[in-house]
Amino acid sequence: MQNCLAIDVAKGKSMVALISSNGEVLIEPYEFKHSIIDFSNLLNRICKYKLDDISVIMESTGIYHRPVERFFLENNFNVFTINPIYGKMYKRNLRKTKTDKEECYNLANLFFNNTFRKVIKPNQLYLDMNALSRQYFVLEEKSINLKNRFKELIYLSFPEYDEIFKQSMLYSNFSLLFIEKFPHADIIKNTRIDHIQNFLKKSNFRYFKVKARLIKDLANNSYPSISKNDEIVSSISQIARLIRIIQKEIDTIKQKIFLLAKNTKYFEPINSIYGIGEFTTSIIIAELGDINRFNNIKELTAYCGLDPSIKQSGKSINVHGPISKSGNKYIRHILFSSVLTIIKCCTQHNIKNDIEIYYRKKRNEGKHHYVATIACTTKLLRKILALCKQLDK
Repeated sequence: MQNCLAIDVAKGKSMVALISSNGEVLIEPYEFKHSIIDFSNLLNRICKYKLDDISVIMESTGIYHRPVERFFLENNFNVFTINPIYGKMYKRNLRKTKTDKEECYNLANLFFNNTFRKVIKPNQLYLDMNALSRQYFVLEEKSINLKNRFKELIYLSFPEYDEIFKQSMLYSNFSLLFIEKFPHADIIKNTRIDHIQNFLKKSNFRYFKVKARLIKDLANNSYPSISKNDEIVSSISQIARLIRIIQKEIDTIKQKIFLLAKNTKYFEPINSIYGIGEFTTSIIIAELGDINRFNNIKELTAYCGLDPSIKQSGKSINVHGPISKSGNKYIRHILFSSVLTIIKCCTQHNIKNDIEIYYRKKRNEGKHHYVATIACTTKLLRKILALCKQLDK
C-alpha cells in the first residue's frame, strides 16, 4: 500500500499530512517550520508508523521548497516536486476552497491519481555550474543596464567621447578608467596635456601622445549639457567604476564555469557543433545539467519552453501554435543566440550546415525570421540530445 506525505510549502514553514492510498489520514495536517528541530520531529512521527512505501509530494515554489526537498532527499525518501500548474488544475471538488490543509489533501489525491517523475539528487558539479550560470546572467543584466546609463550620461558631460573610444572600446577597461578620472570635458580642458599623456602611458596605451592631443582638442571645443559641478558628473565616475567591477566578476565566473564544464562528458560533443564556442557550451551544460536524464526530445523541449502550444475548438485544432515559454528562459536565450551565430557564420564563410539549410528552407516556405529561428533552435536541441545520448551507448 502506498503512502503519501503531502506538503504545502510556504516561506519558512509548511503544512504537512500523511495519507494512505485507501484514504486513511495517518498524520492530520499540521504546520511545521523549516528548522532542524521541526524536521527531526516530523521524521520521528513518520518513523513511528514503520511504513515501507512513503512518497513525498510538494509543489515547486521558487526557492522556498528547497530546504524541504533537500531534507527528504538526504533521508532517502521518494520525492516528487511538481509544477504548481498541476495543483491549480486539479481540485477535489468544484468549490473555490483554498486553505493549507485542503491543499495537502489535493496534493495527496493528485499523487494517487497521476504519475510523476521522481526527483533525483543531482551531481554537485551540475549544481555548482547552475549556480554560477545564474549569477552570470544576473551580473550580465546589471552590466547592460549600467552601460546604457553610462552612455546616456557621458553624452551630457562629454558629447565627443565616443569619437575617442568607438563602439565596443567605449566600455573597455582603459576607457572606463579614463572617464572615472576625467568625467567631464571641462576637467580635461583644465588638465595639462603632459598629465593626460602620463596617464595614458601608465595604462600602456599605444600612441599616447597623439591620443592625448586628440582628447585635449575635442575637450577644448566641447560644450557639454551640464557643468563640471553637477551631481551627474560624480555619478558617471561611480558608474564607470561599477561597470569595471562587475565585468571583472563576470570574467571570473566565466572562467569557473568553463573549467567545471571541461570536467563533464558532454563538453566535447556539444563543443563540436559548428558555431558553438567553449563558453556557450559551458552555459548549455550548466543550464541543462545531466542531459541524459531526459528520455526523449519532447521532455527536453518542454523543459526549455520550446514545445508548441496546442489549442482546439470543436473539430478545429491548432498543433503548431506559438511556443509555450513555460520552461527555462536562460537556456532558451542561449540556444536562440547560438542559432543566430551559426546562421551568421555560415553566411559569411559560405559554409553549408544542417542548421543553416533548415533555416533557409523555413524562410523559403514564407516563415518569419523569428519563426524560422525558433524552428532551428528545436533542431539544434535535437542535435545536442542525440550527441549526448550516443555517449552512453
